[in-house]
Amino acid sequence: MNYRHLLVALLVVTPLAHATSFDCHKASTLVEKRICSSPLLGKLDDALADDYRGMLATDLGDGPDNKSLNKEQRAWIAQRNKCATEKCLVDLYRKRVDDVCDAPVVRGVHAACVQSSDVL
Repeated sequence: MNYRHLLVALLVVTPLAHATSFDCHKASTLVEKRICSSPLLGKLDDALADDYRGMLATDLGDGPDNKSLNKEQRAWIAQRNKCATEKCLVDLYRKRVDDVCDAPVVRGVHAACVQSSDVL
């Protein structure tokens, strides 16, 4: 087996961190690639995506599509994409995971949420 085949074989069997909010095989930005290569960031991304979907399914009292939650998420993604280090990303993800679930629910049951401290 030559080095080229070995490299291809390593790339095929090297697992990427799982990220729920986007396809790691299509990661194009440095931030997305960093999330996909870090098991912790992959878990935090999963937790945020799950919490966000859960909260979107609740009644937050600002319209059928939870406009404020969507607006906050877009602003957070823009901030996340400015991170240059893994520590910056971890800190932002931990805060956002908890912030998403802090929104008060107007009617119905509050979504079950993962807290950032549960993600190791």
